[in-house]
Amino acid sequence: MDLIAQTKATGDFAFSSSVRADVWHPQKDPKSYEWWYFDALADGGREAVVIMFLDNFIYSPRYNREAGVGGRFPAVSFTYFRDGKPLYRCINEFPESEFHASRDVPECTIGDSSFKFVTADYGSGYSVLINARLSGGRRLEASLEWLSIESDFSSDSFCYGESSHCWNMVAPRSDVTGKITVTDKRGRVLDVKTFRGTGYHDHNLDNRWLAKTVRDWHWGRAHYADSTAVFYRYCELGEHTPSTKLLVIKNGELRERSAEYEEQNYVRDKFGIRYPTRLRLISEDNMRLRVKPIKVIDSSFYYLRFLSEITLTLRDGVPRKTTGITEFLAPKTLKYRWLNWISDMRTGKNGKSPRL
Repeated sequence: MDLIAQTKATGDFAFSSSVRADVWHPQKDPKSYEWWYFDALADGGREAVVIMFLDNFIYSPRYNREAGVGGRFPAVSFTYFRDGKPLYRCINEFPESEFHASRDVPECTIGDSSFKFVTADYGSGYSVLINARLSGGRRLEASLEWLSIESDFSSDSFCYGESSHCWNMVAPRSDVTGKITVTDKRGRVLDVKTFRGTGYHDHNLDNRWLAKTVRDWHWGRAHYADSTAVFYRYCELGEHTPSTKLLVIKNGELRERSAEYEEQNYVRDKFGIRYPTRLRLISEDNMRLRVKPIKVIDSSFYYLRFLSEITLTLRDGVPRKTTGITEFLAPKTLKYRWLNWISDMRTGKNGKSPRL
């Protein structure tokens, strides 16, 4: 596949699309972090899955202590949404000894959960296994596959420096299938869900503390019959002009474009995050993307995740409309200890169930 806009850094934000670079990059700074993100929307549009593997849990009170501390706080999060609401959510934090990742191939194990890049006769992609505690002593086990449809647009490139945030959009489009099983504390099956849909996978890393680096970050993705669209608007603390990009994949090519943006109709979520309810991006060659959040499906003091109506108009002038996943991150409140304590109640530690 072809990458038309070459991998590069814009200010403190670096972009690439590389399976080869989807490995762990151990860093010295105790505030550095790295995460692997997987999501998918079901074919019928009623269900969604979001999974993250983190070598340093950016929402953990232990990570967000003002003074640098030794060690890392790896975590796995899994959320299964139905009809716009979290039906099953688990966030499990582990000691550093429970984290294992390769520097050579894309694979990672945290506790009893893992992902790895696999190749078979029918294609290549990611096998993701989740074994985690839910509240009330229940256990969730999931076995899911992200079969790559669009991926690896710059396989030999990976731009990262000590002062850059690196975003590796490994596989913007995948076919996703699998099964989710929930059992009670005695091992009796409470629920079984089968999943089939279209998904996305990326990888982020930074050598700096998130709360003192990022002012806000708005991003999202949408899959259409003939194309995929991904956008981001990223702004670091102290900056006045965000970096805004529109990425479109069509006919096996990824084209990255700078974009003008317009935000409208700001509101506040119940946790106090102020965000736009209308976003429009226009590229230099008149490609247009309109984003309209439909429903907040997950929220905290630091981020909002939405199901959004996303309309893409290419140079053919034909609007394409679908539902996609978007996210708005505003991490400055991670410095406030009392908010960390409240969020910590959602997190299970050392393989135990969370309190909420």
